[in-house]
Order: sequence, then structure tokens, then C-alpha cells
Amino acid sequence: MKFSSKAFTFVSALTLSSLSIADWTLQQPSSINFLTSKNTHITEIHSFKKFDATVNNSGFAKITIDLASADTRIGIRDERMQEHLFETSRFSQASFEAEIPATVLAQVSGGKQTVFELVGKISLHGEQAQANCRVMISPNKDKTITITSITPMLIDAESFSLIAGINKLKEIAGLKSIAYTVPLTFSLSFKAD
Repeated sequence: MKFSSKAFTFVSALTLSSLSIADWTLQQPSSINFLTSKNTHITEIHSFKKFDATVNNSGFAKITIDLASADTRIGIRDERMQEHLFETSRFSQASFEAEIPATVLAQVSGGKQTVFELVGKISLHGEQAQANCRVMISPNKDKTITITSITPMLIDAESFSLIAGINKLKEIAGLKSIAYTVPLTFSLSFKAD
């Protein structure tokens, strides 16, 4: 009977803790970066300048990226990426949706830093595919929460019908190769509403 009482108290605490989490809205500084590799040995870091992200109190998380905001630090390359790779006139955004487990929400609301496997769905270029990465959620002293990728999320160009666009970029730039897998990392700060 004593064990049952403790178990009930623990489950109740988890439930109340997860329910106490409000919706989270994106704060700055936050960042989304991706790597491209060309000619076998050259890797460059790029970023998206415009994106939004939310996590609601049931753990549903969504990131929406403005693909026209891709920043490679070379203007003409940005334009070519928009036109030939992302085709932003037809597909202006990419998104990622996932569920953060209730147990993780409970730990974070209790002030505990937590690491877990984030599994979700990417929508990009008219296609959808599953993606995952290990992330850390850290509660901060200023009452914000930071979600940071520990391992990169790997974006496979073939899954999103992007091979033709990559080959076009390779041809225009006169490159020997461009990798078809792109690692993406992020650090997103949130504040409870």
C-alpha cells in the first residue's frame, strides 16, 4: 500500500508538472545552421536568417524556415540556391514537426537539463520525410529554455527531390561534386507565454 501511494504521488507530480508548462515562443538569440561540402574536401557553414518555432504545452513542436533567407555569405550563390535548389517561387518554406515527450517536459519544468532523441517529420520542396537528432533542453536562469542539437539532423537531398537542383548548382559553379547529404544544427531559445 505504501509503494502504491508513492507511485501515485510520483505520477501525479509528473502530470501536474507537465501541465504547468505554458506554450513557448521563440526568442533571440536563436540559430539554424547547415553545412555544404563540395569538391570532396571543402565544407562551408551557412545559416537561415528567418525562421519561427513554437512548442505548445502538450509538447508539439514546430519549426518553420523561410528558404529565401538562406545565407551562404555569397549573394549570387544565395540567389542560385533559391532559384535552382529550393525553388522558392514554388516552395517558400520548410518545416519540421515533432512531439516532445511528456516526461521530458516534466523534467524541464522541474529545472532539469535533459537529453533525448527528437524524432519528427520534415516538409521540404513538396516532399516529407522523417528526421531525427539528439537534443539537449536546458532551463535557464532567466526563465527561458534552450533546445540545442547535440548531433546534426541529416537532410538527404534524394528524399526531397533536390538532386536535380544540386546537380544544376554544380554545373553552374563548375564544381566536381556537391554532397547530397546536408547536416543541419540548431540552437533555439524559448520563453513561456
